[in-house]
Amino acid sequence: MKIDIPYGDGEVTIDIEKERLNKILAPNEVEVKDEKENIKNALSDPIEMQRYSDISDFIKDGTLIIVNDATRATPTSKVLEVMREEIEKHDVRFIVARGSHDDPNEEEYREIFGNFYETHREQIYSHDAEEDPMVKNGETERETPVKFNSLLSEAKNVLNINSVEPHYFAGYTGGRKSFLPGIASYETIENNHSHALEEGADALSLEGNPIHEDMIEAVEMIDKEIFSLNLTLDKDNRVYHASAGDWKRSFYREAEKAKEVFAVGLEKKSDVVVSAAHPMDVNLYQSAKAIENGKLALKENGTLILAAKCPQGIGPKNFYELLSSIDSPEKTVEKVKEGYRLGYHKAGRIADLISCWDGIEKTQLWAVTDLDEETLNSVFITPKQKLQSAVEDALEKTGGDFTVLLNGCMVVPELED
Repeated sequence: MKIDIPYGDGEVTIDIEKERLNKILAPNEVEVKDEKENIKNALSDPIEMQRYSDISDFIKDGTLIIVNDATRATPTSKVLEVMREEIEKHDVRFIVARGSHDDPNEEEYREIFGNFYETHREQIYSHDAEEDPMVKNGETERETPVKFNSLLSEAKNVLNINSVEPHYFAGYTGGRKSFLPGIASYETIENNHSHALEEGADALSLEGNPIHEDMIEAVEMIDKEIFSLNLTLDKDNRVYHASAGDWKRSFYREAEKAKEVFAVGLEKKSDVVVSAAHPMDVNLYQSAKAIENGKLALKENGTLILAAKCPQGIGPKNFYELLSSIDSPEKTVEKVKEGYRLGYHKAGRIADLISCWDGIEKTQLWAVTDLDEETLNSVFITPKQKLQSAVEDALEKTGGDFTVLLNGCMVVPELED
């Protein structure tokens, strides 16, 4: 049978015996009603915001509106158009919550803000975790120093716009992530993310998740009124559901909706898993999320094949520099535990996946990308030129079956009882 695998702007087709296929995993189909109505309904019926019957009661001069950067599919411009009348009545500021990501380029700003970019560009700021003035709010129980962009302390109140989907160590994106890592200092982000290798830091996990609990505690220190709009998107990035109002309640409600879309049942694990990182395959750093979800469908000692074009190379370099500077995955895991730096969590999780048990490799990690072979080999990933031959070789090696994740950065396999 032929299976089309997303790759960059196109597809790569593999042709494999049907009896070798375990399952093709893709986001669940959900009914999407009118997107603007979904947004409007949420904004006009906020959860646990007794003082505000509508978003129009909340926006005022001095409101800070926090939006996602272009690495998220959040349809910010659609939301802003729904609120245009209220926004244009007031002197508001916008801040792009990019955490430690790169500053958006001109094209990305236009993608985020749509028509608002030209009319409001003087009111738009991009958070810089290393350069912007920060205000310290306190310290969490996990000793994370809580420092946020000074624009937050200057604001009268705060509106954050976010989308919720599974996240491989925070449980879910959205909600509290507008603040941490969104507009937090580099030190705050680094301390929070240092818990990413601990028990409970997994996709779909909130209770007992050290990353999530640390973020919640940090946001609770903010002494501003916060009105949140959290969205759940379907596989085509359409607004499937929306909740607004209290920042915690709206987030938890949308986490349930996101699970409906992206958690996909799987009867058994496979010897071989193909995980396609598109549309988040811009670089190796982002594509690693497809490795995280793909491993949930993989048997021990199996072969995981990443399909990710990576036109922008490796991305943020901390994780790559760590992996490439050490001669074994086992030593990489030890290095991460000795002293954490931002980005090391990704290196540690990849290294842990492919490290050894008594000299036996836990997992073979292969990749079909546009990256050069030397780059991949230096981070313990075996480069493969063609996806077809990679799958054939892996199946011959294991003698088993295979599973495909068509949106490997978003689809979370859940093993059925």
